[in-house]
Amino acid sequence: MTRRTIAVSIGVVLMLIGLGVRSHADEMLGGEPKEFHVAILSEDRVSFILPSVIVVDEKVKQRPLELIVTNHTSKEHGFAIDKFKVKEVLKPGEVKTIKISVTDLDSIGTDQSAFRIYDHLHPKEVGGQVYIRR
Repeated sequence: MTRRTIAVSIGVVLMLIGLGVRSHADEMLGGEPKEFHVAILSEDRVSFILPSVIVVDEKVKQRPLELIVTNHTSKEHGFAIDKFKVKEVLKPGEVKTIKISVTDLDSIGTDQSAFRIYDHLHPKEVGGQVYIRR
């Protein structure tokens, strides 16, 4: 591995440790709405989304889910979640807040719990998923 790859890997691990592994419901216990910060990153011509999995407890379906997405790369990227009708384009350095409505969260039913997050402009890039914990 190159030094740059090692440095990026360490940075990703530190970022994940700093964010912690908690569900949206855990953050809502204080009664204040919380959001998820999502980063689009790139290393050696491969772009990816972090965190790769967002866990949402179904108990919080009374409030919209808020994703703050930042494109940290030098090229334009997409951010899409088909089930929730999300399809955004982010320019380099751009930050967008995406709200998934309570109606969309309620519409998932019990058929599926995991929904793909991907770059619709570059579909072969590494994506992730939103997981609704039941």
